[in-house]
Amino acid sequence: MSKGEIIDFVVLRIENELDKYEKTETIPHTVLEGTYSINEIRDHYYHKLQPRYQKLADTLYKDYRKHISRNIGSLRKALRREYTALVNNLATDHDSFRFKEITNLYRPTMNPIRALYYQTRELFRRFNPEDPHHYWLKDLITDREYNNIILDALGRDIARLERVIKRYYMPIVENSNEIPLELFHARQTLKDFRHYYGFFEGALHWQPDE
Repeated sequence: MSKGEIIDFVVLRIENELDKYEKTETIPHTVLEGTYSINEIRDHYYHKLQPRYQKLADTLYKDYRKHISRNIGSLRKALRREYTALVNNLATDHDSFRFKEITNLYRPTMNPIRALYYQTRELFRRFNPEDPHHYWLKDLITDREYNNIILDALGRDIARLERVIKRYYMPIVENSNEIPLELFHARQTLKDFRHYYGFFEGALHWQPDE
């Protein structure tokens, strides 16, 4: 490595995992669990690897595809278990986000931050200065401490959804003709939560038109 050359620590970590793979002939957990997906190694880091590691990566890729093909059923079951646990323990489903004034307007099973988003969006569109509910909701959403609590909950759920999708989406999509509903739901929920995060982040400074 030449003096002043920037070290790519991700590449070093991948090469270290490939060393372990060569010694153990076992697919690294970082690959199976999606820390470094096999496609990322192939598409984004392969050209940065030394020739010896490129050969190991080629062997790992073939071994990985065989492993996934043989275990697609187990992978689906693991996805189902993990996603069910995630949905049942969402940070955004906490009671601190439930207000009867809002939740009574929607189905009981709706995520409370989703309901809060719909109500706040309507508030921004049709703010009524004579409506006490509007003032209450405005004060709630623009309270910095509470706004941060909302963003923290969304951020935690977004991170967990991203991990599930990264771990299961490509292995199942590339090795199966039937995509589990859990993956469709996870991707849509992730898209929604990212949108809600940006919305509430901007809502902190919202003021009604004079």
